[in-house]
Amino acid sequence: MGGAQNFWKQHKPGVSKACKDNLKRSEKAATHQRSQTSIQAFFTKPPNAPIPPTIPTPSRVIAYAVESGSSGPGTTPIVLPVAPPVPNTRTVSVLATLEKATRALPILPEANESDEIAAFSQPIPTELAKEDAWEYLDPLLNHFLGFNRSVESISEALRGGKKGLAAMVQYLNDFVYRYEIDEGLLEGKVERLVRAIQIR
Repeated sequence: MGGAQNFWKQHKPGVSKACKDNLKRSEKAATHQRSQTSIQAFFTKPPNAPIPPTIPTPSRVIAYAVESGSSGPGTTPIVLPVAPPVPNTRTVSVLATLEKATRALPILPEANESDEIAAFSQPIPTELAKEDAWEYLDPLLNHFLGFNRSVESISEALRGGKKGLAAMVQYLNDFVYRYEIDEGLLEGKVERLVRAIQIR
């Protein structure tokens, strides 16, 4: 009664309706299981996949300390304005007396290159050391004013124009202010020049 032949005879696997229904359900379940496995494999990322950063990493900022007084690339040296030297009050007074005397002068003959006074129509030197400045100016004044020259002779040598007395006064002003000439050196010579101007 038992055995495989009896089983095939009674149940006819693969032929009966119940068996066919069971086979279809089994195949459908297997197909669904395979499709789920492939879908999960598509959407699942590998566990060790690197995640790219979404925020850029800022670059390092290097600060440099600049020592006081240094001037290198990227630093701008600060240059403070320097006020020109001013002679003492007595020297200023001597020069003011000379300028006042020249304003009262009548028109003088115009100077030319051959006149002694024309030596003062050039720009003052700017490269002299302060201690050597008087040694430069003194011979120039002596050439025109002279040690033994009379005031009358100086007065006769006075000239006007661009190379004349106005140029001489400007030269003395520029020179004295630049090199801070002491009034003790300048006063006697300027007094002789003022007296020569007053004679005219």
